[in-house]
Amino acid sequence: MTDLFHASNPAALPRMRPVVRHRFLVRALALLRQPIEPLRHLSRARLVALSLVLFVGHLAFHGFWSQLAPQPFESPLARALAAIGALPLLWWTPAQVTRHRAIRIYLLVYLTYTGPFFFQWFYLMNHGNAVWMTSTALMCFLVYQVLDWRVATATLLVGTIAARAFVSMTEPQLALPPWRATEGNLTFYFAWLSALTLALSSASHRLQRLNATLLPMGVMAHELRTPLASAALINDHLRDAEPADVPRLADRLEGLLRAINHQIDSQIVNAQLLDILPGHETLDAARLVHNAIESYPFLSERERQAVSVYTRGDFHFMGNERLFIQVIHNMVKNSVYALRRTQAAFERGDIEIEVDTGAARGTIRVRDKGPGVPDHVRRFIFEPFFSTQTTHSSGLGLAFCRETVEANRGQLRFERVASGSSFVIDLPVAMR
Repeated sequence: MTDLFHASNPAALPRMRPVVRHRFLVRALALLRQPIEPLRHLSRARLVALSLVLFVGHLAFHGFWSQLAPQPFESPLARALAAIGALPLLWWTPAQVTRHRAIRIYLLVYLTYTGPFFFQWFYLMNHGNAVWMTSTALMCFLVYQVLDWRVATATLLVGTIAARAFVSMTEPQLALPPWRATEGNLTFYFAWLSALTLALSSASHRLQRLNATLLPMGVMAHELRTPLASAALINDHLRDAEPADVPRLADRLEGLLRAINHQIDSQIVNAQLLDILPGHETLDAARLVHNAIESYPFLSERERQAVSVYTRGDFHFMGNERLFIQVIHNMVKNSVYALRRTQAAFERGDIEIEVDTGAARGTIRVRDKGPGVPDHVRRFIFEPFFSTQTTHSSGLGLAFCRETVEANRGQLRFERVASGSSFVIDLPVAMR
C-alpha cells in the first residue's frame, strides 16, 4: 500500500495535487457513471409489489379522501388512470423491462404521472392544504426509494413543472409560482433535497461496498502474478535439476507459497473494513510485533534484516491477534515498498519498530527512512480507497489499520519527522 502514500520522486509531487484536490469531483463522476436501473433492485417480486401497491393504494385513497375525510378536490378519472396504469407491471418480467425500450419509456411516463405530477396537481387543486403538503413531501422520499436517484430527480423535475403548468392553464387562480417563498414550496423543496441527499448517500455506500469487493480482487491478481510466475519457473528447473539442487528449489517454492497465502489472507482481512469489532484477547505488544515480523513474507533476507525492533517498555492490550498482526503487516509493507523504490539496497535500521509504554497507554511506533508522505496528501491517507496510483493498491491498508485500532479504543496517527515516515499506534494498557 505504500506506493499510495510515498513519492519516489519529490519533483513529481506537484503533479499529484490535482488528483487530491478534485477527489470530490471524481467521486461524483463515479456515481454519475454507474449503470442506471429502470427500477432500483429490479425483480419480478418488486414489479408485482409496486403494481399492487399503486393499484390498491389509488383506489383506497380515493375512497378515503372522498368519503371519510373529504378534500376540496378529488378526481375519480385521475385516480382510475393511475390505478389502471399500474396493472401492466403485474405481467412484465425484469428481462422484458431491461430489453424493451418501449416498456422502460412507459414506466418512466407512468411513474412521473402517478408520482410528482399527480401529487403536485392535487396539492395545488386542494389549495395547498396541510394534508397534500405532507403527502407531496412524503412522495419525494418514495420516488427515490423506487427509482435510481438520477431517474427520480428527472421525474420530480419534469412532473413538478408539468403539473404547475397544467394548473396554470386550467385553474390560473390556484397556480403557485415555484420561486414564491410559501410554506408549501419551502416544505416541498426541503423534502426533495433531503430525499436526494439520502439517495446519494445510499448510492455512495453501495459504490463503496462494490469497490471494497472488486478492488482487492484486482490487487490480489496483480500481487499474485509475480510469485506464480516464479513458481512456474522453479517448476521448470525442478524437472531437470540435479538431486543436490532439489532442497534449495523446494525452499524457494515454499517461500513463494507462503507469500501467496499471506497476500490472500491480507485481502480477506482488509475486506472486513466495514465490519471490525473490538477484540477480546489479551495481547502482548512485543510478542505481537515479533510474530508479525516473523510471518511477514519479505522477498529477501536483506529486507528482513532492515527491520529493527526495540522494546523500550512492553505492555498488554485488548484486541484480536489476527487483525493486529495484519495492521503491523500493512505498515511494514508500506515502508518496504517505499524503500524498494528509493534505495538500491536495504540497510539495517531502514525500518524501526519501537514498543513503549506509559502509565495507562502503550505505543507501537513504525518508522522508515523512505521519502515520507507529501504534506498535501497527509489528511487523506486514512480514508478508504485513497490512492495516487491505481495499479498496485486498493487503498484500504491504512484505513483498515485505523478502523482496527479505533475499534479497540486506540488511536493511529501520522507523526511528523525530519525525514521518512512515522506512524504511531496508541493503545490503552490492559490490566492483567
